[in-house]
Amino acid sequence: MILRIFAFLILVLSIFVLHDRMITEKPSEFNALTRIDPLPIVKDMIKEKKYADADEYLTFFMHYKYVNSNPQAIKLLNQIREIRQSDQYKNQKILEGVISGKSDELSGQIAAGVSDLFLFGDIRDLTIESYHYLNDKEVDKVLVALSSIGVIASGMSIISGGSLVSLKPAISFVKFAQKSGKLPKWFGKHIIKIAKIAKNDKNLKPIKTLFADVYELINLAGLRGGIEILSKTSNLKSFKSSISFAKVFKKNSSTLFKIVGNDVVSIYKNMQNSVSKRVFLFASTYGKAGVKRLNNLGQTKFLKSLAKTKKLSRSTKIFNKNFDHYLQNIPNSVFYVIILVCIAILV
Repeated sequence: MILRIFAFLILVLSIFVLHDRMITEKPSEFNALTRIDPLPIVKDMIKEKKYADADEYLTFFMHYKYVNSNPQAIKLLNQIREIRQSDQYKNQKILEGVISGKSDELSGQIAAGVSDLFLFGDIRDLTIESYHYLNDKEVDKVLVALSSIGVIASGMSIISGGSLVSLKPAISFVKFAQKSGKLPKWFGKHIIKIAKIAKNDKNLKPIKTLFADVYELINLAGLRGGIEILSKTSNLKSFKSSISFAKVFKKNSSTLFKIVGNDVVSIYKNMQNSVSKRVFLFASTYGKAGVKRLNNLGQTKFLKSLAKTKKLSRSTKIFNKNFDHYLQNIPNSVFYVIILVCIAILV
């Protein structure tokens, strides 16, 4: 009887060891997920002086305890914001917006936008592209088209009593995207096409709907976020879908694109009726793998799988702490033999 009890205990122990090793050594449904550490990514952004992007990215993760309880994350965020709030930095970005018409900061974007609203920006860009043309340099046809639309919109707004003024922020936004190299080719071609219609017929009706959607995207995702989202679109349909996505996640939309990838909109669309916004954001802290698992398992099973992961990891730690130094050199084959012997004794 004692031998059988001992054999049973050894059998259970051997199976537990093999199970533990299988989980540890092979990625499985329950241990493949690791939460994103945003700090290395943020530090790279700081090295490239992309302080606005760094602030936005780190702020997204600061909503979660595993990051907001990290003193290093708090210190880094304070450093970023201290730089962004300094007068020297703000003045530099404002000047950048006025002169070049592009900036990664809100102050510079507002400066560029104001210059466009008062025709200065449109005339500035047309002058620059005229200089390129006269000196046999490459002319940005999209910028020329946008500036032409801007001039026409300004003139028509005066005649119509300002009813077309809302087009100007959207035009300025698209200029940002073009100058940043993030305006998709399909959008640029479409702009050139409708600019010809506007120029020849003095009719802005063909572009009102398009720029109304652009303006909505700005309001939902912000200027920088909107540019990031627009850059990922491939046609008018995907552009419309991205706006629907931004209606849900607003200022977090562009960060989700960075974390999950360009197919984040289609992935979310597959589960939007069965998954809450909160859980989707939570899953994204595990990267694309987390969002994919959420899509595959559904909300309830996904959360249960994470709970199971925690449970397994705790038992593994307890086991290793007490026995690992005795068992780590024993190969799996020995445990298989022990299991067979124990089964033979029990049978």
